[in-house]
Amino acid sequence: MRLNHNAMAFTAANNYSTINKNLSASMARLSSGYKINKSSDDPTGKAISQRMNAQIRGINRAEANANDGISLIQTAEGALNEAHSILGRMRELAVQAANETLDETDCDAIQAEIKQLQDELDRISDTTQFNGRTLLNGELNRKGYVDTDSVKIAEIGGDVEPGDYKITVGTPGTSAILATNAITATYLGETGHISINGLDVRIENGMSVSQMKEAIRDSADKIGIDYDIATGVFTSREAGSKQKIELEGSNDDIKAFFGVPGVANGTDAVASFGATRVGFSDTATIQTDGNRITVTDKNGFEMVLDATDVGDATITVLSAGPMVVQVGNNEGQTLDINIAKTTANSLGVDKIYMYTHQYASEAIDALDGAIVKISRIRSSLGAYENRMDYTSENLETQNENLTSAVSRILDTNMAEEITEYTQANVLSQSAMQMLTKANAFPEGLLQLFQR
Repeated sequence: MRLNHNAMAFTAANNYSTINKNLSASMARLSSGYKINKSSDDPTGKAISQRMNAQIRGINRAEANANDGISLIQTAEGALNEAHSILGRMRELAVQAANETLDETDCDAIQAEIKQLQDELDRISDTTQFNGRTLLNGELNRKGYVDTDSVKIAEIGGDVEPGDYKITVGTPGTSAILATNAITATYLGETGHISINGLDVRIENGMSVSQMKEAIRDSADKIGIDYDIATGVFTSREAGSKQKIELEGSNDDIKAFFGVPGVANGTDAVASFGATRVGFSDTATIQTDGNRITVTDKNGFEMVLDATDVGDATITVLSAGPMVVQVGNNEGQTLDINIAKTTANSLGVDKIYMYTHQYASEAIDALDGAIVKISRIRSSLGAYENRMDYTSENLETQNENLTSAVSRILDTNMAEEITEYTQANVLSQSAMQMLTKANAFPEGLLQLFQR
């Protein structure tokens, strides 16, 4: 037996220290629920789990983004539902006005309601918002610019790829212009009427110059025609081959006095792709209606332009415009939402009149086209919403699987760890007892001294 060095005590102390370290680590895993509490526990596992946790947080945010996108689409779709209802009411009024049992006063009332409904379409387009973003005024449509003032962009569809496109305007559209005799004297003839595109203006014997001018001016104004009271010239406010001014007189006196009958038509703009196509494919086609130029192509390509003068124009289409929704947790995992403008003008129903059967019939046709356009926009929004529903569900599945993978790396197996803790605890108590006994051995030497 040795007095200066108690080797057994050192051995017991070392074992006790090692066991206590294991016990402390086991307690940390049990109390935190993680088997990796610091990098030294498992450097590789710590690095992998941190990267996975970042991915999980990104997926959670992307899922919330997708749900925000769904809410935005539902907001726009709800507004378009009201626009559909408005167009339906306008069409109903057009059908009513097409019935010639109505007099001009009745048509005035119908036209007044039409005007209010047009204004409401514009208001819905300008004020429908989601979190401060206006949805239906073209803000979420593809953007671009033109290198000349002879052409202006009316609308660029979301299926138009960014880049340069060239178009040539040969001649702009013209209005219908019809000259009649200037009114300079009181009418002294048989009572009857002068008809402006089917809208009758009553002319009575003895009507003064001012009375006739005012009556003709006011009636022409109702159907989108300007009348110059000084020269007797009628001019349609819009350009295009659909614009027509036709004047008739109900008797010979009126025909001679006003210099009617007469007919005038406007013309459409002439536009082409030029000698060499730039940007537009060989399958693209051009349609003109007055000064409005519409270029269409396969796969939903549509570009709408307004010609103001003759010349070549290069339209540069930008990638900006559509709303980008980040629907994934990595760069480039996005969805672009494009929503066309839905004002009365963009729908082609801002210049409709209800004063004759012909005008009302044309209005029915225009409103049918607007209803089709709104239906097409709503269809695309429905497709966006369905896509983001699937995206959200996919993100939920990714989140579940990635969370499960992180759990396998980080989370403590409680049953296994409790077994380890119990074993370490027993060993710790045993080591404590052995250390106590090892420290008691030197006391035996004292008994030798006592004998």
